[in-house]
This record gives sequence, C-alpha cells and structure tokens, in this order.
Amino acid sequence: MIRTKVPSVVSSLAIAVSLLILSIAYCLFTSFQDLTLQFKDRFSVEVFFIDTIDEETAKNEFNKILLYDGIEEGLFINKDEAANIFKKEFDEDILSIIGSNPLPYSSIYSISKSNRDFKSINKLTNKIELLKTVESALYQKEAIIKFDKLIRNIIVFIFVISFFIVFVVIFFVSNTILLVIYSKREDIETYKLLGASNIFIKIPYLLEGMLYGIFGALISIFSLMILYNLTEYFLSSLLNLNKLNFTALILLNFITGIFLGFLGSSKALSTYVKN
Repeated sequence: MIRTKVPSVVSSLAIAVSLLILSIAYCLFTSFQDLTLQFKDRFSVEVFFIDTIDEETAKNEFNKILLYDGIEEGLFINKDEAANIFKKEFDEDILSIIGSNPLPYSSIYSISKSNRDFKSINKLTNKIELLKTVESALYQKEAIIKFDKLIRNIIVFIFVISFFIVFVVIFFVSNTILLVIYSKREDIETYKLLGASNIFIKIPYLLEGMLYGIFGALISIFSLMILYNLTEYFLSSLLNLNKLNFTALILLNFITGIFLGFLGSSKALSTYVKN
C-alpha cells in the first residue's frame, strides 16, 4: 500500500464515497418512511348509508363494518353531527336553507397499517359497497395511487444507484490490486514454483483490499458525523434523524466496506491466480 500510494488512496476514497452515498440514501429513506407513516395515518374510508334506514340500523351496519379485516377503528356520524360538519365546512346551516336535514348517516374508518396501500383499500371499499345499506364508500384514491408510485420510484432509484456504486468501487479496488499484483508477478511465480498454495498467495492481497474497505469506512463515518451535525442545525425541522440507529449504520459501513474491498481483490486475483 505504501508503494502504491495514489491508487491505494483512490481506492479507499472510492469506497468511502460509495459508503457515504449509500448511508445518506439509507438515512433519507428512513426519514422518508417516518414521513410516509405520518401521511398514511390520515388514510381513511368514509362510508355513507342509504337515507331510508333509521339510526339504529345504521349503527348496526357501522359495527358490522368495524369488524372487517383492515379496519382499525371507526367513528359513527349521525344526522346532527353531519349538520354540524356541513356548517363548519360551508358556514351555512342546512336546516335554515332547506328546512329539514337530508344528510345521511355516515361513518369514517381508519385503516390498519398493513392495509394502507391502494390495492388493499380499494378491495376493502368494494367489499363495503356490496352491503345493501351502503350508498357509497369513498377514499383518497388519487393521493394513494400517487403516493404508492412515489415510494416505488424512490426504492428503484436507490437500488439502481447502489448497483452502480458497487460496480464502480469494485472496478477501482480491482485495478489497484492488479497494479500491485503486476509489480509482484515474478514473486508470485516464485511462490508457485516453491509449492505455495493459492490461498497463501491470495491472502495478502485479499487483506489489502479489505484494508481499503476499513479506511473507506472510517472516512465515510467521519464525513457522516460532519453531515449529521450540519443537518441537525439546518434541517432538523424537516428530517427526524433521532430515530436512526447509528450503531447499526456504523457497523453497516464497516461490513459493506470490507465486503467491497474483498470483492475487488477477488476479481483482480481471479485473473492471475487460478483456482
């Protein structure tokens, strides 16, 4: 490593940059998940009953729907409460306008966490609408579709970026190890003639690649500490970083860095040292 200072530094920095980007992606994804949970807490289904049933029947139907899989809890709304909601929304008293209260009995159901996606909510509302006492079941269809699509796009983007980064890092580490192997090819041939096993020849170069990973992880963790302090100062209101598991993040940096260095070394060795 001392003899190949520049390639060694470049390899360690390549691993550090890759680990830094992956760590930032992980932190952003974790924070985004927290925001999505807060947003999905608002997912609900609003059910309107037909206007020919009485309040007791409507309550019985409300309790029946409350037992459906995917329903977490519910709120029954009678005609008086519906009139109050109408007054808050439109600043008008429906009794003074029409002279009677034509608003139907209704209810609002919150969705359990495991069912807060478009497919599950759509299936649930279709099941509710099959009831003869239900006029309609409504939910935020467009918002849920866009939200689920956004989450899928973010996951795909992180996967593609991660794959590209891993490829670039393996390329840098492999080239560095190749330079070292090329400079010591005569020694390797001598070892072979003296009866040295492939493992004996490979271990120093594998360890070298793993050392690149360790140095890269140290640089990445140091950079993450600086970024964390800056983020806490400037973006603490937008990103909740307190829920991050920093011990796991540090371990992940070291394990991933060592693994990337090992892969790069293995790729280089496969060219010169045959199994």
